[in-house]
Amino acid sequence: MAGTKTFINKTDQHVNVTLLIRQGTNIQKPSLEQKFSLEAGQSLPVTYGNNENIFLNGLVFEWKDARTQSLSTDRQEVIATGVEPTFDWALNTHSVITIKQLEGLAINVSN
Repeated sequence: MAGTKTFINKTDQHVNVTLLIRQGTNIQKPSLEQKFSLEAGQSLPVTYGNNENIFLNGLVFEWKDARTQSLSTDRQEVIATGVEPTFDWALNTHSVITIKQLEGLAINVSN
């Protein structure tokens, strides 16, 4: 069974999101990738992975800075599995990921 998360973009920017999907349970293997886009204010359920690859290993946000017209990217990856308050725990024990701010990859997680 694939994983499913709802992503909510609370910023005023269009954002391209890349999900970094863990291969099995080994965080050391290169992540699989899945991309999608979110408009400002948009909420989108996203299904990713498969029966063997159901954990997220990280997120990448890419957006165009309206002021400078430059393309910006922010990336965060899981470096260790664990319990609260690790990034692994946030990504993989919650069903809703709310993007609060693109720079610095500021998110809220909830169920």
